[in-house]
Amino acid sequence: MQLEHAQKIAQEIVEQIRPYCERIEVAGSIRRKKSEIRDVDVVLIPKPSLWPRIIITLQRAMDAKILKRGDSIAQLTIKDVNVDLYVANEQTWEALLLIRTGPAKHNIKLSQIALRKRMKLTHSGLTKDGKIIASTEKEIFEALDLPYVEPELRG
Repeated sequence: MQLEHAQKIAQEIVEQIRPYCERIEVAGSIRRKKSEIRDVDVVLIPKPSLWPRIIITLQRAMDAKILKRGDSIAQLTIKDVNVDLYVANEQTWEALLLIRTGPAKHNIKLSQIALRKRMKLTHSGLTKDGKIIASTEKEIFEALDLPYVEPELRG
């Protein structure tokens, strides 16, 4: 689907569930502003105990069909579009946003660089010897001795 159509659906989703979230942001190829979009990825921090309410709201307001639901992810279809919701917390917010923004090849490259430096890139951040040493997007790039790359330029 075209970027504009995907952005419209993503915005509708965000508007529906924003009241139940501490933070919410669209990730994936929409965040990278690709012209063709395959699915909608959203990273969010639900308000305490409201993760189930988010799913119910999307079912009722947008006729979402649940494909998979767990404590940290939900996969849905809304208007025949695949939608992935990823649950973060304040500590994992930016690392999860980075990883879920992708693309996969970019994440693989970051992970390979991390491994060469005896580090590991995870949804929790960049770790070394089991300890998180960088958790924001910019900190992760810096710790890997890379210039920060805006989402639209990752590819």
